[in-house]
Amino acid sequence: MADTGGPNDQYKDQYNDEYQFNDLDALTPEGQETVTEETTVSKRRNLAGTNIRRNALIVVGLVVLAMIIYKFLGSYFSERRLPVKTVTAVTPITPKPTPAPQSIAPTPVIQPAMPPTQTVDPQTEQKLSALEVSQQNMRSEVASISNQLGGINSNVNTLANQITQLNQTLAALNAKIDAQAHEIEKLMAYARPKKVHAVVRKITTAPKYYIQAVIPGRAWLIAQNGATLTVREGTVVPGYGTVKFIDPLQGRIITSSGQIIRFSQDDS
Repeated sequence: MADTGGPNDQYKDQYNDEYQFNDLDALTPEGQETVTEETTVSKRRNLAGTNIRRNALIVVGLVVLAMIIYKFLGSYFSERRLPVKTVTAVTPITPKPTPAPQSIAPTPVIQPAMPPTQTVDPQTEQKLSALEVSQQNMRSEVASISNQLGGINSNVNTLANQITQLNQTLAALNAKIDAQAHEIEKLMAYARPKKVHAVVRKITTAPKYYIQAVIPGRAWLIAQNGATLTVREGTVVPGYGTVKFIDPLQGRIITSSGQIIRFSQDDS
């Protein structure tokens, strides 16, 4: 029995030893993780401290630069230097980040620096108010002058229009005067005495006509020189006028001049 139990005990001891080794192997990684976490936390603390210092230096530099610019502008716009009270920049109090396993360190909160308070001399305030009043007066004067210029421009435009109308009226009057002058010249030319040329007219006596033959509505006339003429009512007879009525029964022709043409005494 002692021989049979010996190998089992050895097997148990070997199994226990392996189990212990496995436990040690399982425990060693956790120890390593804790060491690495501590190193990362320490590194983050160091980085946070350097960032806080750098941000504080940047804030102080900005405050100093703002003070220099303010002093330069104050000496430029005022006749004398004004006392400027500067306020020291308040360094922001940043809370220390609490280390936590597997957590990112919080970024530091930087409070903005308060701007420096400015005190203005009463004389300077009076001068500034006087300058503002003078600027307002100048603006009002400029506005009034611009209004006056606008009125003058409108008056000039109206005068130019009136002058144009007057020029047109004068041109029309000149045209009328020229036309009247031409008419006067024509009238004077007509009024001038014309040279009368003596015209010698031959006095011709109209031939005396007699009835040669007559029928109702028509008659044949004969002159002393032998010329014959056929007439009817409305025919013009030289020296007698127009034939008004032909009377074949009484043997006569009545004309518009009142003369009556009859048969010759030789024919009776």
